[in-house]
Amino acid sequence: MNAADFIPVGLLLFPGSVILLRFGKRAMIPGRIRWIAEGVESFHEGSTGWLLKKGVFRFPGAHLVTSPRGWFCGESVLLAAAALSIGGKYSFSEAAFVMFLGSISAAAAVYLSFREEARRRIDAIRAALPVAAFLMSLMLEAGMGSSAALQEVVRALPRGPLAAELDELARARLLGMSRADAIERSRSRVPLDDYRAFLNLVQQGERLGIALSQGLRELSSRMMESQAHRAETIAQKAAVKLLFPLVIFIFPSVFIVILSPVILNLFDMLRR
Repeated sequence: MNAADFIPVGLLLFPGSVILLRFGKRAMIPGRIRWIAEGVESFHEGSTGWLLKKGVFRFPGAHLVTSPRGWFCGESVLLAAAALSIGGKYSFSEAAFVMFLGSISAAAAVYLSFREEARRRIDAIRAALPVAAFLMSLMLEAGMGSSAALQEVVRALPRGPLAAELDELARARLLGMSRADAIERSRSRVPLDDYRAFLNLVQQGERLGIALSQGLRELSSRMMESQAHRAETIAQKAAVKLLFPLVIFIFPSVFIVILSPVILNLFDMLRR
């Protein structure tokens, strides 16, 4: 048994260790294991911040990604390439070429994982925003101020990227940041026109002291209608997307099942 035989074991061991460090630390008493897990998380968060600062991650919603799962995916690919180059019977140049391909694949895996996670977070914000606007309009109609209503909306929303963004807005004054600066920062982080319209209404309400409930209710209705139209568009595209697997995989199989007895009988008749 050479080192290449341990690749499957290593591929299972690495994600398992990551899961233990990521989630098992909450059930452990504070100690060295928890310190290592927090160090791994802080290292990945710092790496993500550095790439954002350098402009490597320029896709929409890059600032919303806080999970290190993309890093773990790329590190798994790099670990597999390193084990293959060490355990395989390669020359030095071949092992270096394997590591080069593994590094490129790992970087691509990190980039694609982060971009997919950013897209999912944007979709989550788009789906939860109409409910947040409607809840805030109800709070304002009940007589609450905009700050108190925003805090109640954060408590009512399920955990997610929208709840995190609104919680940062609600805690802006406690952190020593003005509400206007927090709104501008959140506007730059979330590339959604509906979310920016929501922030504009909140900012106008605090700056001018006007009633926001009617505007938020209309915004919520408009966003729900746009989501319904988007769902109808996706449903209409589903038939076109199903055409390829039907023609390539389903129809030939059905024809073979239906016509195979006829074809076999025809061959028997021709042989006679």
